[in-house]
Amino acid sequence: MTKIVKNSGVNIREWVRDRILFLAVGIFVVGAGVYIGSEKLFDSHSIWLHPVREFALLISLIGVISLGYEVFLRELTFNEYKEALEEIVNPDAVRLGIHGIYKNRSELAQATSFEELFKNVKEEIFIGGSSLLSISTASRELIKDKVLSGVKIRLLLIDPGSPVVELITKQGGGKHTFVNEIKTSLLLLQKLHDEIQQDNSPDNPGKLIVHSYDTIPSHSFISIDPERTSGVIVADIGPYLGRSTPRPSMLVVNKKNGMFDYWKEMNEIMWEDSKQVDLEASDPSSIKTKTLVLGSGGETEYYDTDSEAWNKASICQMGSGWHGIKGSQWIWIREAVSLEEAKTGSQHKFRFKFELPINNPSAIRRADILLRSDDTCHISVNNVSLKQEYGGAEYPDPFLIDIDQYVQAGENTISFELISYAQPDAKEPGDNPSGLIYRLHIEYS
Repeated sequence: MTKIVKNSGVNIREWVRDRILFLAVGIFVVGAGVYIGSEKLFDSHSIWLHPVREFALLISLIGVISLGYEVFLRELTFNEYKEALEEIVNPDAVRLGIHGIYKNRSELAQATSFEELFKNVKEEIFIGGSSLLSISTASRELIKDKVLSGVKIRLLLIDPGSPVVELITKQGGGKHTFVNEIKTSLLLLQKLHDEIQQDNSPDNPGKLIVHSYDTIPSHSFISIDPERTSGVIVADIGPYLGRSTPRPSMLVVNKKNGMFDYWKEMNEIMWEDSKQVDLEASDPSSIKTKTLVLGSGGETEYYDTDSEAWNKASICQMGSGWHGIKGSQWIWIREAVSLEEAKTGSQHKFRFKFELPINNPSAIRRADILLRSDDTCHISVNNVSLKQEYGGAEYPDPFLIDIDQYVQAGENTISFELISYAQPDAKEPGDNPSGLIYRLHIEYS
């Protein structure tokens, strides 16, 4: 039997393909250089001057054409080929306008961010969900900018007084986290509405409208310009009932006789059966206590042992199996670990400072942290160490940590010591990522 030996030498074809842009620019530069410098190389009466110049001009034109083909035509050809291949491999999905099906919203967020979805919006953004806490926290500045630029934004969430909330709370184990998320969202949206009213001009068509519903939602969705041919809808398939089971997400475009019209009709049915929330009211969610919600992000600091100073943490890349927390972002000292850190492990300190505007600590009604980390995290609140270890980026439910006895009036500091265990057999940084995510929830009178 003949043994096949792989050629370990340089593959010229692959080498040229990977460096075609560089080669095109190089050909143009060489041709242009010879064309410009030919008068210095040859006498003006030389019989070689014009042939060399014409040949150099031809070489430079070849470089320009190659560059144009690579930058424009090749990309266009590739996209056309991709669309044709999709129609052959999955004709039903193409015919129905389905551009992607994702196993959950986190996978969708990795493929398409809110910023990417909202980038080309012209007229309207319509979002429906359960609490919309992630919208009212992480995306509030984006929502504000769009309204002030003339975009109409409709938001649809569950009424906190609805019997459905009680049902979902029971499904979630009897914890009141869900109803608090809704109430917090309403307060944050009211604050956002007030900011928009202060900065908005009378002739601006952009506005923020919030509705609530009291039935079990058929689905959650994000709808971009539903009345335009460029419209896009992202819909979570199936209702939210407080369970941690992930729901698939579908991204569809406006295509005749496709899924877009179906989801558009379902969205409008939910809107018609809802009622408007009065954002001008003193308390749209009827909460007797005030709420402070703070999530992990750029305001968290980490301790740099080299400079012996506290610096702002970075939003980090999520691991493939990591879960998120609404209204918060995964953070670390950099966007990603290095291969050496993945092999040897790491240990870093983080802190988050916040001000609690009360004079009497007895005014605190509730204070807790939702937390996930990879790998292990130790927590201290105002220099009081919590003895338990926390962690688990892949667990369906985050840790719920009660800290009301440690929080104080005025300035507070929460410290995190994040430990990532060594993985000597790691082949790339993604084999052993590290990160921290949390959301702080405080209610006070």
